[in-house]
Amino acid sequence: MGHRIEVFVSSCPLCREAVDIVRAAMCPECRLEVYNILEKPEYMEKARQYGIRAVPAIVIDGEKRFEGAPSLEEVKRALGTI
Repeated sequence: MGHRIEVFVSSCPLCREAVDIVRAAMCPECRLEVYNILEKPEYMEKARQYGIRAVPAIVIDGEKRFEGAPSLEEVKRALGTI
């Protein structure tokens, strides 16, 4: 069964890097949603509900796992793909 992965971003280079890392680490069954918190107020509210204070931030299966751009290995470990 795949994971539900939510990545919260803005328009920063680290945000693009975080999305690329998640895409490289995820399994085919995983579902990825990317939320640019600058696009819609509800994305910012969703980030607040998870306790996110900085972007990029990665939520896996409803649990905030990373703030900042993690390494590929860290994300693979969190997803169980290594």
